[in-house]
Amino acid sequence: MARKKVNLQWITNSSTRRATYKKRCKGIMKKTSELVTLCGIKACVVVYGEGEARPEVWPSASEARQVLKRFKDMPELGKFKKVQNQRDFLQGRITKLRDQVCKLDRENCEIETRDLLYESMEGRRPGLDGTTIEELTSLNSLVEMKMERARELLQRLLVGQPGRTLPNQPAMLSSQPQASCTYHEIQAGSAELEELHSLEQEWLTNLVPNEGEFEAMVN
Repeated sequence: MARKKVNLQWITNSSTRRATYKKRCKGIMKKTSELVTLCGIKACVVVYGEGEARPEVWPSASEARQVLKRFKDMPELGKFKKVQNQRDFLQGRITKLRDQVCKLDRENCEIETRDLLYESMEGRRPGLDGTTIEELTSLNSLVEMKMERARELLQRLLVGQPGRTLPNQPAMLSSQPQASCTYHEIQAGSAELEELHSLEQEWLTNLVPNEGEFEAMVN
């Protein structure tokens, strides 16, 4: 059973806060002991409890002093090499969250454009009525990307096939390595390319029937 996620905020109830402190303090000292045993390192834990005059120290006060003295004797560059203040930490979090938001925006835009493509292909959006310039631009980019992928697929399938070339493409050199493919694969790739090409021409015709309507839509 998965552990319940803890809400990291100050505990207002005094008794609950003291119980949590004792439990967590004991746990962090146990984890530190395991780390020292497993990795053979030097470590110490110093915890000042709420309202307590003396701190809780692990493993002992003398060993903790030795570890802290070794840390204080380090040069400043090595001591604070990986230390972050609150401002740097928050700035890093903000940058990471912004990148995530931009990624989600791109994914949402791709999904909306793909839905628009399917609606047009199924006839639910005749003539792309009610489509904005931004949507048309994204749709055009998506169609061009799919056509380019289809061309690349056909290019790979037609390598080494005598007498078979793509439209408006130079003939393949016979010296190129042969690719294993079947006639049905070539037919499928050709059909996909022709369908995309005809669909693009149909969209352009329905979208811009005359120059006047295009200028009115842009304005």
